[in-house]
Amino acid sequence: MTQINNPAGRLLIILEKCQSIPKHENTAEAWSKVLDVSAKDRFLLIGKVGKVFSLADDISIELSKIDNVDLTRYMSWTKYLEGAFSNCDFGNSWQGFVGRINEPMLDYLHMASGMLSTNRPQPVLERSQLDTIYEGAKDLIKEIIASDLPVHLKQYFLEQLRKLCTAVEEYQITGSAEVVEIVEATFGKAVLRNEMVELRESEASVSKFWSFMTNTALIISSVSGTLQIADYTMKVFPELGAPKQVEATVTKVDKVDVGVLQKQA
Repeated sequence: MTQINNPAGRLLIILEKCQSIPKHENTAEAWSKVLDVSAKDRFLLIGKVGKVFSLADDISIELSKIDNVDLTRYMSWTKYLEGAFSNCDFGNSWQGFVGRINEPMLDYLHMASGMLSTNRPQPVLERSQLDTIYEGAKDLIKEIIASDLPVHLKQYFLEQLRKLCTAVEEYQITGSAEVVEIVEATFGKAVLRNEMVELRESEASVSKFWSFMTNTALIISSVSGTLQIADYTMKVFPELGAPKQVEATVTKVDKVDVGVLQKQA
């Protein structure tokens, strides 16, 4: 079973979804279905498709962090992706793009996913956890917009919450890394700007914001183990030191014979 805990696995899942779309579809319409974005919102759609293709770089970076891995072998599938990318014209039929996705490409990605899942696994958030984060952020956005907070604080809190919403919406592309980064950066900012934390004693919306961020951090900690949180921040938010315990499910990744792949390529 393909793993979503690494960029190769996520790209493989997306490309397999691409193959499920009829080849006669318009390319923009097809991508909108794969990525759950309105085809009319071209700027957003282009941005998300760009992030899909940038997974190739993420895969290369992650593989390079594993000892004794031949990048040339594991990344040889990119020649097929380049061909597909060159035919990804939103105005043309889907055949131009999806017709370039072949078995050797998918097999190499499966191999890379297996290697990364074993050696560089990333935390996996369950759909229910993502929904909790997303719905909580959406509710808080409304409350903070209606609050009387100073403009600079309101802007910052809204910016972080909206980033979280985007990270959840793009989870199938970026995985948990974006969520983790946003949470860590938010608590890191708290170290530099005391007023952001101090106001939680007098402003209900600020108190709710930090309660939400703390709960989000605990959700992440329950699947990743630790977050990069400064000691000072841990003192201000002692509850961060007691993450919830959850069961982790590990699924085996099928092995792929490298020699067979080289013959196919």
